[in-house]
Amino acid sequence: MSTPPNQPPKLLVPGRPTVPQGAQQLYVTNAGGTVTKTIPVPPAAATRTDPGFFKRLVGQLNPLRQTTRAATVMSGLGVATLALDVAATVNLGNPFLFYDRRETWKEMSGSLEGNRSNLWRDYFDNIAPNWKGHAAEMLQQYVRFNVNGLFSQLGKVSDEMSGAMHSQYKEVLEYDLSVFGLYAGSAPILRTLAGMSANPVARAVLMTQVGVFTTALGNLVKQFADIYNSYEGDLNKLELKLNDLRGAFYSSGDPAQGARQLNLSPTIADAKTVKNMWIPAGAAE
Repeated sequence: MSTPPNQPPKLLVPGRPTVPQGAQQLYVTNAGGTVTKTIPVPPAAATRTDPGFFKRLVGQLNPLRQTTRAATVMSGLGVATLALDVAATVNLGNPFLFYDRRETWKEMSGSLEGNRSNLWRDYFDNIAPNWKGHAAEMLQQYVRFNVNGLFSQLGKVSDEMSGAMHSQYKEVLEYDLSVFGLYAGSAPILRTLAGMSANPVARAVLMTQVGVFTTALGNLVKQFADIYNSYEGDLNKLELKLNDLRGAFYSSGDPAQGARQLNLSPTIADAKTVKNMWIPAGAAE
């Protein structure tokens, strides 16, 4: 959507347009890469589409940059200002990328919790009331202390990742709007002063205004550096948590070595002992 020339620019903040998406298949493989099971995956609730906020922002920012660059050159202070101009604008980012990842991790967290609850209820609704014996006890321990715990840890990491992506989405959006606001507010003033630069008084005012603009650009560059370092630390902590989970799921923490085995006793499936391993709950002692 374009903005009429007689109105100020309107920048759209990323939203959540949706497009239906078809069902997919999940292929489960063993450590050797052979497909052992195919699971139908229900269609996603929504597919997010980039609303074009970043593209429009850059398109409206470029003419403003040209105006300010020309004015700073005329002021005689162009070298430092142009360097900061490049540094401030090259750090612009598309906030939708972080918005999309926030929603993806949020959906993953909900899916994990739903599957954890399904497994938990399936065992305690269908297995526990109807069966006892050594096999039932082993299954209960595995569900209660292994699977349930791992699902919970995965859910927590997903929640934290969604939160981190939301924070970065917010910071990137605020930074983009800060840069755009600075140029949108400074360009008309600098253009007017540059047109009167032949006058010594106007030239002095132009140099002062360029100095103020340069200081503001420097503050934006520092703001970006502080944000980058802060969230780099947060992502590093989350990566360490993911490494812990990888160690819980895979042998030696290496997916190439395959998933960890249950190491159940072969007697659990022995036809000679199955009656002792799985005992109907109503059976006489």
